[in-house]
Amino acid sequence: MSTTLAPTATPGAGPGRTSTAPEHARHASRAVSAAGVVRSEWIKLRSVRSSTTTLLATAGVMLLFGALAAAVGSGLLATPPDAGGPDGGPGGGGPTATVLAGSLLAPLVIGVLGVLTITSEYATGTIRSTMTFVPGRLPVLGAKVVVLTAVVLPVMVVATLATFFLGQLLLGAGDAPTAAIGDPGVLRAVLGTAAYLTGVALLGLALGTLLRSTAAAVSALVALVFLLPGLGGFLLPASWQEDVLVHLPSNAASSFTSVAQVPGALSPTGGALVFAAWVVIPLLLAAVALRRRAV
Repeated sequence: MSTTLAPTATPGAGPGRTSTAPEHARHASRAVSAAGVVRSEWIKLRSVRSSTTTLLATAGVMLLFGALAAAVGSGLLATPPDAGGPDGGPGGGGPTATVLAGSLLAPLVIGVLGVLTITSEYATGTIRSTMTFVPGRLPVLGAKVVVLTAVVLPVMVVATLATFFLGQLLLGAGDAPTAAIGDPGVLRAVLGTAAYLTGVALLGLALGTLLRSTAAAVSALVALVFLLPGLGGFLLPASWQEDVLVHLPSNAASSFTSVAQVPGALSPTGGALVFAAWVVIPLLLAAVALRRRAV
């Protein structure tokens, strides 16, 4: 005996108009707009206290370290006679590099924000609800990229500009050289630092999507941004070091976050392209993994 399943009637449909369940599911999927997904991700980001805390902590690191470095470079804080470089800044990196000293630590803080943007959902299990409401999955990752960039980039631009101007005031209070925002390469270095920190946040998002674990993703980020540039000189053959080390994320970024061209480094344009590849390629891999893996 065979049973024939009748099509499921759609509420409100007229005579002769029916809709099967798969068709209804497709209509529901189409009802999820890109703007709606972005709005949802924005609500998630702003409603989590750690997001605001991490973002403000990154700006605070930039300001605090920049002010301390400028105070040391100007002599406002007592230091050993050989603590400063020949131009008055620690290590002799110039007045712009001096006040942007916080960019050495800030990537770790902002990178954690990028990681938590996705791994917090895996940890709590809310990622299942997210993917249920957005069956295509890729719009979720795209919305996270849009929201994270829209939040981090403006804050980092304001933070780096504020750090620069505050640092120059402190340098000028002593007898140390100062820099103006209009000097050659200075604006590029300041805004480039903001772009670099935003890129690290997106890299953290990509690693979090790929590894689905906060600890694993943060460890991978630390290794990639902080450890490999230092350990590469010991781990790589001497013949490889010059060609490989300059293409690591932080070294590539140094070419467009520095005022002066570092000998042996990439050009500002070349460094920007290499660093962009370090961000875009992991995001593409994350998109493929998100689409193919079970949640």
